[in-house]
Order: sequence, then structure tokens, then C-alpha cells
Amino acid sequence: MSTVNTGAPDAADEPTGQHAPATAARPADTGRPSRAARIRRGIGMAAVIAVGAGAIGLGTGVTPAAAEKAPAHAGWDGSRYWFKNSQGQWRWTTHYSVYVARTGGAGSTSKSPSKSGSSSKGSNGGIKQGWDGSRYWFKNSKGEWRWTSHYDIYLQRTGGSGSSAGSSGSSHGVAEDQDVETAVEYALAQLGKPFRTAGNGPDGYDCSGLVQQAFRRGGIGLPRVANDQYAATTPIKASQLRRGDLLFWSPDGTARGIQHVAIYLGNNQYVEAARPGTLIRISGISRGYYPAFMGRP
Repeated sequence: MSTVNTGAPDAADEPTGQHAPATAARPADTGRPSRAARIRRGIGMAAVIAVGAGAIGLGTGVTPAAAEKAPAHAGWDGSRYWFKNSQGQWRWTTHYSVYVARTGGAGSTSKSPSKSGSSSKGSNGGIKQGWDGSRYWFKNSKGEWRWTSHYDIYLQRTGGSGSSAGSSGSSHGVAEDQDVETAVEYALAQLGKPFRTAGNGPDGYDCSGLVQQAFRRGGIGLPRVANDQYAATTPIKASQLRRGDLLFWSPDGTARGIQHVAIYLGNNQYVEAARPGTLIRISGISRGYYPAFMGRP
């Protein structure tokens, strides 16, 4: 009976057709691996290659992580704050405080609201729809955050009125001028009515009450108190003043200390509810009583 090479340690190099005598001497070691050893080595290397191929193959069924698209600019994108690190690489965080720390406090066109009115900043640092103390926030048709300082535009974008308009940029131009003129005309219609502390009309007003009610008629929402109204405007210089801008007076020269507001009419004149005991009137800007701040709603 012929022997079959099984690759076992004692198997013969070649089949001989008969069993070797028990006392037969083993062949002299020639220094060349036996056929069985070569086979074992080949099997081992094949296993290594197979394992390596299998390890590589494990990744073929796994979807690689998709690289995030770089934002168009630093700031809030609707879900996170983007900024560049010291190496110019884009990074993001959901924490506004971290974003400010990484950017040195620099603002952006879409930063999160600093304080809340009808809505507030969520725990994840996100924007909430509504008034934040300086502007109205809403999402456009693409789900992107936009803002306007005009209440009527905000209502249009959020379905608060029957009409719709284009992008938030339409809050500027002719429509804006008409809104402001409506506010000015309303304020002028109140001339001769008495100053009334905390008055919101129609029989009497205080300074910020007159301003708030006038601009509300023009579809522009403003807070109730004079220093908050300044925070809701775009600060401007005297050289930029135009009809419908707001003038603010502060005894201590700080924005927090603002105590009076009036509506600029042009030609160095403004309409105001000055103080108790006076009537709503038109006054002129003077060096002895010059506004500390100016803003555009």
C-alpha cells in the first residue's frame, strides 16, 4: 500500500510503496527544507495573504465618512458656529461662548441673538424665531436663518400676514422709506397731546411710547424703553442723519444711560414727547442739548 504525504512531521518526502524498516537510518540533513516543510511554509504564507486581504476587504462594505463642506463664511449656519483655527482650517462648535473665544469676539452676519424677547437662544446656542432685542429672526424657504428690523417684513416671512415678499434684503429701499414716513406722519399727528409718563397713547405719550407707537404704524417693531430702542437700531453719525432716524440723549454719555429719544425730521428738527408738563412738540437740535447717540430703525 502506498503512503500518502499528509504534511505531518514524520511523513516521507516521497511515497516509496513500502514502509521503511524501523531501524532504518534517517537521511542525512542536506540543509534544504523538506517538501513537507515547504508545503507548510506555503500554506502559512497563503493564510497570511488571505488574512491581509480579508482585513482590507472589511472596509469595502463601510461607507467612508463624508467630508463636511466648508462654509461660505465664519459664523452661524443654522446649526453650528464656524470659524478658522490658527492654521486656517475650518472648525465648528455649537457653543456661542466657544465661538466668541476662538474668533476673538468678532461678530458675523448671522450670529446668535444676544438676548431674547418673544423667543430666546436655546441651550445648544441656536437661534430661535422672533425678536432677540435688536432684530427679528426667521427662516427662509431654504431653512436658512435670516433677520430683519422691520416687523411687517418679519410677519410676511413667517406667515403672519396674507402677503409674501422676496428676500430679507427687500426691507431696504422704497418700501423702507414708506414705512419710516408713515411713522413720522403718525408722530406729527400727535402734536399738542400731553406728555404722559409710561403713556402709549392715544391721549398721551412719553418719549419712547411715542416712538414705539409711531413706528408700529409703519410696520417697524421697536422695544418700549429708550436705551433698548437704541440697541434695536443701526448706529449712525450726524453726517448720515435723515428723516425718520432716531436721536438719543444720555446724561452720563453711555448707551445704558440713555433716557430720552426723539424722531428726526430733517433740517436739525425733531418731534418729541419731552417731559412732564409739556406737550408733544417739534424742537431743534442745539449745542446745549445735543444728542449723544443716533440710530436708524
